[in-house]
Amino acid sequence: MKIFVLIGPPSSGKSALMDYLLLNDSDYLEPIVSYTTRSPKPGEKDGKNYYFITPAQYTDYLVKNEIIEEIKYLENSYGITRTEIKRVQATGRNGLAILNLEGLRILKKVLGPQNIVSIFIYRDLREILENLKKSCSGDEYEKRVTTVKEEMKDIGTSDYVVYNIGSLADAYQQMHSIIRKEINAPPIDRSIEPGQRYRHFKGDLYEVITTALHSENYCPLVVYKNLSTGDVFARPYDMFCGKKELESQNRIVNRFELVEEKEDQSESPDFNDTP
Repeated sequence: MKIFVLIGPPSSGKSALMDYLLLNDSDYLEPIVSYTTRSPKPGEKDGKNYYFITPAQYTDYLVKNEIIEEIKYLENSYGITRTEIKRVQATGRNGLAILNLEGLRILKKVLGPQNIVSIFIYRDLREILENLKKSCSGDEYEKRVTTVKEEMKDIGTSDYVVYNIGSLADAYQQMHSIIRKEINAPPIDRSIEPGQRYRHFKGDLYEVITTALHSENYCPLVVYKNLSTGDVFARPYDMFCGKKELESQNRIVNRFELVEEKEDQSESPDFNDTP
């Protein structure tokens, strides 16, 4: 199961897009519903938008170590429980959730970064601020404006960006393509270990230094060095383990192949790709 997480500032269209996805793609998507201590907004339903509970009930979940992801937002608590993740897994579908960047990082840390796909929902700032003026005023509006401007900066930390700048149907098509691509992608079954040597399809030999997590979005990385030049590089784990299409030869090869220590280290032809 993969979990698709929508992030982005308030009024960017996350909830509307999530509803659109669940309306059209509920055969393979299941919402992950968070618990919250805030009161329902007009039109929100318990068990659909959130599980609305009291602060005392929320504290009880914390004491029982049931909350696996928790954030504070505008003085309210939000959290996803272990039971909720198990419920979604039992459906056999892929999870779909709305979180902020902090919540995304926590979920990746707990459930594994390769199981989480983050999608930033971009909308023009002027449109967001116009919507906020209609829904709140005074101090609350000022707080939300500050939050919006900060969360707009998160656009570079996501795996994908959906541009909600036209119709909702256009944004949905972008989302649909991303989700289908990720669901249909073959699982990564390679275990990259420090000290292993890999030959890039161009021919250069590299040694893995370590694996790491990107500090902003917890994307898994492979850190490796060119044994000829000493240059050090980092690539996303899935790209390191991915394939490369050689159009001129009409074939697909592994970008990096694990090699034996005694393999001949002679150079192979350059196929115009950087390491």
